[in-house]
Amino acid sequence: MARNKNNFFEVNSHKASVRVTINSIMMGSLFLVLTLIWTDAPVKTNSFIVSQLILAVPLLYVSTLAYSKIGYSEKVFMWDTLGWFTNNLGSIFILNAVGLMTILINRDIAFFYFSLMIALMLIYSTINIIYNPKERGEKIFKFFFFLLVVSIGGLLPLILGLLH
Repeated sequence: MARNKNNFFEVNSHKASVRVTINSIMMGSLFLVLTLIWTDAPVKTNSFIVSQLILAVPLLYVSTLAYSKIGYSEKVFMWDTLGWFTNNLGSIFILNAVGLMTILINRDIAFFYFSLMIALMLIYSTINIIYNPKERGEKIFKFFFFLLVVSIGGLLPLILGLLH
């Protein structure tokens, strides 16, 4: 789809359709993981980790609803924006929870996990900017949004030792 000069984000109905499918798979996986946590070790699991997994469910659900509206709505910019933010927050919460669960095994592996994830997202964003230089502002915003949520929800608890 062509970029609307008044909108920061580009609306893409095909991408929205794919995200609906991915969100559905991720929500199903989350319910499985949460069921295992609650039946196997509810006391052993850190509430900060579980809260990010739990919050990912409504975020991904609303993202799915918003992205599904793009397929048949005339006005889609606000649906796409809501879908993008809720999709990314939900996905990053899941990534954070995986990294924080890693602390229970080895703190160094958890640091490596977050470092690798940030480095790979930086590479991904750089390639996006190289191939789409006109979208540089959008790609930089998206990378820093990712970095902010990972830093607050993943790295900060790891650095401050909030998880035991």
